Amino acid sequence: MSPLHRLFVLAFWAAVIFAYVSAVLPAAEAPHISMWDKLNHMAAFFTITFLARAAYPRLAVLPLFALLAGFGAFIELSQAVPFIHRDAEWDDWFADIVAILVGLVLAWPFAVLANRRRARRASAAQEAPPALDP
Repeated sequence: MSPLHRLFVLAFWAAVIFAYVSAVLPAAEAPHISMWDKLNHMAAFFTITFLARAAYPRLAVLPLFALLAGFGAFIELSQAVPFIHRDAEWDDWFADIVAILVGLVLAWPFAVLANRRRARRASAAQEAPPALDP
């Protein structure tokens, strides 16, 4: 695994943890970039989706979509727990899904480039002469 790939994997999991913790914190304490809650959801899920495509480019789009949409639903179900003191809204989940779809579309060229790069490295490794042992 290249250092850049490791960075994407680390950034993806950090973003997932950050998003979940932010979602279950009391609303007044949760970090946000906008006063409009849906924009916060969309920014978070767009970022997570883009990082997921970079971190796991071999993962097919449909399973990735399902996993990320499931994560959004899990956040909403977590917010429905009374002691969390947050409001679960299916509109938030819809905003997550829209952001996931946009993220998948915009990250697609990068995933294609990553697959081509990986294929070139694999073919170069196969063509390289074996190392001589002393």
